[in-house]
Order: sequence, then structure tokens, then C-alpha cells
Amino acid sequence: MGEGGIGITYLANNRRGELRVIKTLREQILNHPAWISKQDKLRQDFRDEALRLALCRHPHIVQVENVFDEVNLPCMAMEYIEGEDLGKQITEKGTLPEAEALLYIRQISEALILVHKKGLVHRDLKPSNIMMRAGKSEAVLIDFGIARQFIPGVVQQHTQALTPGYAPPEQYVPVEERGEYIDVYALAATLYAVLTGELPMPAPARLLNFPLQPPKHFNSRINNRVNEAIIKGMERNYKSRPQSVQEWLDLLDIETITPTQPVISLPNTPSSWQCVHIIPGISGKIALSPKGDMLASVAGCVIHLLSAATGQLIHTLIGHSYSVNSVAFNSDGQMLASGSSDNTIKLWEVATGSEIRTFSGHSSSVHSVEFSRDGQILTSGSSDETIKLWSLETDKELRTFTHSGCVYSVAFSSDGQMLASGSNLHSQSF
Repeated sequence: MGEGGIGITYLANNRRGELRVIKTLREQILNHPAWISKQDKLRQDFRDEALRLALCRHPHIVQVENVFDEVNLPCMAMEYIEGEDLGKQITEKGTLPEAEALLYIRQISEALILVHKKGLVHRDLKPSNIMMRAGKSEAVLIDFGIARQFIPGVVQQHTQALTPGYAPPEQYVPVEERGEYIDVYALAATLYAVLTGELPMPAPARLLNFPLQPPKHFNSRINNRVNEAIIKGMERNYKSRPQSVQEWLDLLDIETITPTQPVISLPNTPSSWQCVHIIPGISGKIALSPKGDMLASVAGCVIHLLSAATGQLIHTLIGHSYSVNSVAFNSDGQMLASGSSDNTIKLWEVATGSEIRTFSGHSSSVHSVEFSRDGQILTSGSSDETIKLWSLETDKELRTFTHSGCVYSVAFSSDGQMLASGSNLHSQSF
């Protein structure tokens, strides 16, 4: 299928006739005079890559199924991703619309958050290392060949393997601290390339004070917030960058509502479907109370409660440490639940805007929350591939269901006897 500096990949069938990718080392490299003395290290590094990748099980990370030796060659068998890489797509078809680009960047960000939780940095994030599943709006992170462990605050040796334009300045230094901010730079640079079709200026040139052109210079349609987040993510000094992928994502999601922002009210004509209010500055993550009198809207890690009748801000709910992904009212509209990338679910009293309690139990981002009709149970779906049921009477976790994939949506039947969940792989009912 392809060859890299030291690796080669093959397309194969397993015994069930299913396509798989086998990756191994190139024999020409192993037997090259310059590498003879380093053969054992090359083999061990390859096995380490396989084991690192096998530990990172996520729907947006290529999955390793087996690691084995064929004669003297270490091999790994991986899932076959039918499709093409993002770099090829933008080369052949041009830049992506901003909404589509942000969808893929958020998917890869979720994958990187898991990678970083495992104590690894990818170190080679770029469009050509992002595969797009054919016929689906799904991005998959591949090629962990130069991924390395990191210990925050500890100076470590860097291998001189990188991709100009996507590697930050510190990756060019032989000995330097290593952290999540390396991948933050590459992630921002990838979004830069996907939205502009231009290769970001390599770090050495930037260190010589050649200016980085803002993305809007090449594509005036880019949102100002996105433009600023890319520039911030590509700060030359890693200490000035967001220190984690989630912090950088929060820059993309930052939207605020203040009482001074204008609410544009239109004539209310119940006899026809017309827009009643245009409320600026909110995200697409919203919930309407059962009585239709209250609107909950997410702005990064903040939730705003607004009057549905006037569009005016009533309460600002602050408590989550990372982006809020879902909000839901209970059946009488007195409580609001929120699920966040900080792995928690919070309950809020709508009348006062005060936090009631926090549910902790998921090991990854919570994407969806929903109340049962009788208000006795709260359910949540997460990137950790589980759905949890919580008792609102005892504040205890009642049960956990497993799901093969990130759970993005959950819903109760009207009698509360059935629960449906949707993931990026398939749906299930319980």
C-alpha cells in the first residue's frame, strides 16, 4: 500500500476474508550498512509503537488487532480504513467548508485527548495522517511511528523526525521538554492547511522572524474566532500556547452572551411559522424547557439560561472545567442536566441557576444526557463507550451499559422502560 522512511504497509485478507493492513519494517533499511548496528533498536521501537497504538482504543484512532513476528520482521495487523487521507482530499478537491473541517478536527481532538491521557504525544499530526472513512463523515488518526511518552516538566531527548509546517519549534531541539502542546501546534496547523490549502510556514523560518500569515489572509470566509484559535495554537513559544487539546478546543467554542448584546425580536405571528427572536453569540448545543418558557444554551464550558419569550439572559451557569457537550431539562422544567468533556454530569436548579450536584463515573467526555419522563433517572452517554443510569433520588449510579463506540445520543421511551443510544458505529436499545 505504501512505504515510508523505515516502514512498509501491505493490504491483506484475514482468514475470514476481511481486509486488514499489515505494517512492518523495510528489509532494505534493516540490512543497510548504516542501520546494521541499530537493527535491534528499530525492531524494539516498532514493537513499542504497536503496543502504544493497541492501548489507545478509540473510534477515531486506527485499531491494532495483532502484533507478531514474521521470520525476523516485527509486524502489526490493523483495521483497514477504506477511504483516503485528508491531505489527498484537500489536494484534489480543495479546501473544506469550515463546519466540515471543525467536525473532523474535533474528532481527531477527542482521539488526541485519549492519547495524551495514556502519557503519549503523537508528534506527527498532519492532514496525510488523518484517514477519512469512505461514505462517512469520520476522521481517523493513523501513523504513531514517532509517538513518544512524555512526563510533564521533564526534559527529554527528541528524535529528529518531524514534518515541516506542522512541527513546532521545540520539536527541532534535540533536548527539550515534551508535552501535549506539541500536538496542539500540529492540530492548529492542520486546521490552517485544511481551511486555506496552504502549508503553514515551517517553524525555523518563523524563528527568523518571517511572519505567519493569518488563515483569513488566504480564506476571508474563516470565522474570526477560528482564525484567532489557529494563531494561538501555533504560538512559537509553547508556554504561550494552550497547554492541552481541550484548552485549545475551548478557544474554538468560546462564545459569550451578555445582557448588553442585542436581541433582535421579530413580529410574533402564531398563525404561521416565523422566527420570533434571533439571539446572537450562542452555540448549537441548546435545550428548550417543556413549557417552552426557558432556553438553555452552551457557550464553551458555560451554560446560559434565557427567556424564550424575550430572549433575555436570566442565569449564567459556571462549574464545568471543560466544554459542555449536552444539556437537557427534566419533565417539569425545574432541573437542568449538563454533560461535559471534564467527564462529569452536573444538575442545576433552573429557578436560581445554582448547582445541585455532580455525578462522576465516566472516564471520558460525556456527550449526551437525558431525564426519564418520571424524573427518577438520568442517563448519560460518553466517549468511554458506556451509557450510565443515575438515580436522582439516591444520587447513585444504578447501572452501566457498554457500547462499541463513542455514545453521542441517548433517549428514553415515554414510559421509561426502554433506552436507546446512538454512537458513531451503530445504535442499540436497552
